[in-house]
Amino acid sequence: MASASSPVLDRWFPSRKPLPEPRLRLFCLPFAGGSAAIYTPWSMALPMGVELCAVQLPGRERRLMEPALKSLPELMDVLMPALTPLMDRPFALFGYSMGARIGLEVARTLKRQGGPKPLGFIAAAAPPPSHNDREPIHTLDDAGFIAKLREYDGTPEEVLQHKELLELILPTLRADFALAWSENGKDTAPLDIPLSVYAGKGDKHVGLDVMEHWRADSTADVRIRHFDGGHFFIRSHGPQVLAAVREDLTRWMTAAT
Repeated sequence: MASASSPVLDRWFPSRKPLPEPRLRLFCLPFAGGSAAIYTPWSMALPMGVELCAVQLPGRERRLMEPALKSLPELMDVLMPALTPLMDRPFALFGYSMGARIGLEVARTLKRQGGPKPLGFIAAAAPPPSHNDREPIHTLDDAGFIAKLREYDGTPEEVLQHKELLELILPTLRADFALAWSENGKDTAPLDIPLSVYAGKGDKHVGLDVMEHWRADSTADVRIRHFDGGHFFIRSHGPQVLAAVREDLTRWMTAAT
């Protein structure tokens, strides 16, 4: 059982508090520019026996000096070996925006390699890759890129106004947006696990009609939930998102017993 700490696990899951006999591990993947810290408050609010495993990607917080990764194949090469030791127990995936694209690739990789099957996958605030027609803003010059970041409303204005800080985090933000637009292309066959899709009613970047196309990404049960708020409804309506996560995990754990 993978419960003990190790330098690798501590680096990828800095806020993880191992449970002696977890019923399920929830791997949470962040949005572009985000870190594992956005999920830390969930730790004590998940269903009993669920162990939170919030993933810390390179290029942020304690991993700030590590270069952020720009492509899915590159990320999978280092992320999958970190995840696998913790997949000795039932597990589920949650990804927000960029994190949903990463979570989908994790699920595809496991299926392709004959690995363990997640109990379910929650994809939030992201279009399915087959319908991602958003502008690839990571290709813009700095002025254009920063202007687009303002439109997403995910980076605090004080950060965008802080020249030295912005210079420090801009490479990671660019890499994250490149990653969100990355397409591995090795296996686009539908998954065979339950899929829960979270969509913001006021999301100007991912419309509700686009989110409906996730239904083609799994042959199992697909449910789409609508939340008040824009692209970052996880911030503006956090309690409602967490309640939905609890409901989905409880349903999947019950179905697995």
